[in-house]
Amino acid sequence: MLSAARHSESSRAGVLILRVWVEGSASDQQLRIRIVGRPDLERDAQDTASASTIEATLAYVRDWLELFATSAR
Repeated sequence: MLSAARHSESSRAGVLILRVWVEGSASDQQLRIRIVGRPDLERDAQDTASASTIEATLAYVRDWLELFATSAR
């Protein structure tokens, strides 16, 4: 469940973008996912990954969120 963001002056923000498309013919479609993450919007560093399955994408998103949450402490 998503909730409204709460902002404060001391908060840190990151962004994770998923670009999803399908390649191939109608009989042989292949899912493609490009993932771009910036764990700290105050820095230019970003991570880029790609996946071709929903499971791999969810695993990457979970790992990214866990790393973001633990580095905020």
